[in-house]
Amino acid sequence: MFTFPELTLPVSIFLLLYGAYLLLFLFYSLFNIYHLIRYGLYGFGLYLIITVFAGGTILLVSGSIFLLMKYDWSQPIFVNGLIETYGNNLLPEGFVEF
Repeated sequence: MFTFPELTLPVSIFLLLYGAYLLLFLFYSLFNIYHLIRYGLYGFGLYLIITVFAGGTILLVSGSIFLLMKYDWSQPIFVNGLIETYGNNLLPEGFVEF
């Protein structure tokens, strides 16, 4: 028989969302770099901006990956634990329903 507290949510779903975000950011970055190269004024400033942007992106993405590597992404989140934590009322106190 199906009961609500038996549901589990795999934590790897959040990792998939992070990967999708990185993929969209990659396309957006390549789009911006293409337009900087195609329509920007050639010179040292253009290449400096592209280098700083690419270097900053690599630094931030690698830092976030190293921070996320220490977690076990195969563990599930048990809905039963969430219900016990928040009780039967998932709405914050003082919240007025209309």
